[in-house]
Amino acid sequence: MTMRHAEINGVKIAYDTRGSGAPLVLIMGYRLNSHAWPLGFIEALAERFTVVFFDNRGTGASDKPTFGYEISNMARDVCGLLDHLEIARANVLGYSMGGAIAQEFARQFSDRISGLVLCATTCGGPRATYAPPSVVRVMRELDGLKPEEIALQIWKVTYSPGYLENNRALAEDQMRREIAAPTPLHAADLQFQAFAEFDCSKALPTIQAPTLVLTGDLDQLVSSQNSKLIASLIPGANLIILPGCGHRMMWEATDKCVGFITEFLANSDEGRRDNVPVSKGGQSPLTDFVDFLTPAVELFTNWPWMLAGAEVDSMAIARQSIYFGGRAQFGDGKPVILVPPFGNSLPFMLLSNWLRVLGYRSATAGISTNFDGQSIANLIRVTSQRIGRKAVLVAPASGVQFVSAIVETHQHWVSDIVLLNASRRLDVPLGIRTHFISSGWSPLFAMAALPQVLRNIRIELIETPSSVEPESGHSNSPLPLHTKQA
Repeated sequence: MTMRHAEINGVKIAYDTRGSGAPLVLIMGYRLNSHAWPLGFIEALAERFTVVFFDNRGTGASDKPTFGYEISNMARDVCGLLDHLEIARANVLGYSMGGAIAQEFARQFSDRISGLVLCATTCGGPRATYAPPSVVRVMRELDGLKPEEIALQIWKVTYSPGYLENNRALAEDQMRREIAAPTPLHAADLQFQAFAEFDCSKALPTIQAPTLVLTGDLDQLVSSQNSKLIASLIPGANLIILPGCGHRMMWEATDKCVGFITEFLANSDEGRRDNVPVSKGGQSPLTDFVDFLTPAVELFTNWPWMLAGAEVDSMAIARQSIYFGGRAQFGDGKPVILVPPFGNSLPFMLLSNWLRVLGYRSATAGISTNFDGQSIANLIRVTSQRIGRKAVLVAPASGVQFVSAIVETHQHWVSDIVLLNASRRLDVPLGIRTHFISSGWSPLFAMAALPQVLRNIRIELIETPSSVEPESGHSNSPLPLHTKQA
């Protein structure tokens, strides 16, 4: 496909259109670009609609910035594209993460949507059903892998086993189209972060657009329970569960999906919502209470295993922070190197495990390397090269001279330093942003404070100059939680 481009919401978005008739916007899912839609899917829909398809920011021929991947902002990308095409109202179809964007579009721009189709997606929030840890690792642990290796790893949890067994050649052809323009790791991480934090559950009852919810009963990545929940929350929504299909149901059963979509949208245009299979399961108040309570209980149960570094469901942990007074927050995958004081690495090991649970790529110096400047410098270099981003160093203020000596000659691998238990201003190499968590530090305090500091540090790519303007100015007295520029 030859794509056109438009400046939208601060970035260049690649898009194209096919067919004629009522507009239908297709929103692709996590990591994939518009070339990933199934062969024949767009052409079949184009027989009835003007199909608008595009590359989400971070994918395909669109810009790949290090910011702006919040689901709410990507919904504004969609609205901007409609404005560019001078389309007042459109049908919107979202797949997986694209379904989250479609829900948010319907929430923000209800007057711009004619019909809504949500495929293999979730509304997020405490009642959502999240993938088990083994599946999350498949989708998340992509650093150091080639595009083909990533695709082969991911398709094990996105296709149904029966489809892969009987359609290996088709799956490989699909893979080649998808990796022709691979998504960089930083964009994949930021999309994953946005999807993990997404919660539109409270807004769904306000959606008035005719809605069709499609899912496969064998979906390992986004359980069909999520589609059942969505259909129960959106007034008048229709639910179709395709038997024997996995997360990629539109690839596995293209003709069936096209048939359901075209029939539903045609009926919606005529003001009818009948003649579409409906399978909806409401929940009792008791079930709602159990759904609310269970994640909090799970968090307390899993707490010792988190600190020990055992395998836990990081997306579930991000969700469970809702129950402790905060909004669910997930890391952006940036490399974090913790440099503990000599001979006292246990608190830093626990802190490193906690950061991994929250979605950062953390490592503790001195555990798998010798505790000397050269070994730590090598760990920083190897980690940064593998991930493609500059690292953030975390160290006690007492070790500032040791850390500064390492950074002085390796500034091209480090973007920021976080100093713990800093009671006064400390000298660090020029050009390195420095953040202080001041006196009163303890491992538990750092577990709460450090993720907030890391969240405010933007990704800085090794290959390109940082898009973040350096901060300026100093404060003479450190605050309990303070950031300053060296």
